[in-house]
Amino acid sequence: MISPKSVARFLLTFAVIFALLMLPWLRLAEGYTAIFRAVGTWCFTSQEGRREVTFVESPDRATHTTYARIEIANRDLLKPDGSGPIRHLDMDVRRSGWQPTALLLALVLASPVRWKRRISALCWGCLWLQLVAMAFLAFAIWNESSEIGLVTLSPFWKSLASEWQYNFITLFSIVAPVVVWLLLTFRDGDMAAWRRAARAKF
Repeated sequence: MISPKSVARFLLTFAVIFALLMLPWLRLAEGYTAIFRAVGTWCFTSQEGRREVTFVESPDRATHTTYARIEIANRDLLKPDGSGPIRHLDMDVRRSGWQPTALLLALVLASPVRWKRRISALCWGCLWLQLVAMAFLAFAIWNESSEIGLVTLSPFWKSLASEWQYNFITLFSIVAPVVVWLLLTFRDGDMAAWRRAARAKF
């Protein structure tokens, strides 16, 4: 079995790395928010089609530095001067994007495996996390589009979609990084190797 000392070392290393990544004064979350808006603009902003999506800074940026606002409009309902009904989707990017990314980074960097495997897990894991984040954002934009006539949903399906949109952030923030970490960092023979190493010490 894995020795208590190894477990304690892993937990301590993980806690230290995660705490450092989440420190507000390092402004890592703010940098991630800027990248999130840029990638979201590239993925979802288009000059064609009925849906118009714009990524802007939060109007409360002074107090919510890691919030992003997505403005969704139906071009069929906009007036010539650009005014018309707009649906606002406000996201705490620190919670929904940077926190799961930092959790994955801390888990992988603290793992007792070779650095080559850690680097590979970091690269592929971060890529998969961001793809899932963009998929969630696409779902959220689609769901909010029902408020301005771009999507037609019955009350039942609207309620279900809104519930999924609300709950996904919590599931993604905790579950997704752990699953990606386990799948990409460890191999079938790791547990047997750790048992042999533990027995050799006693």
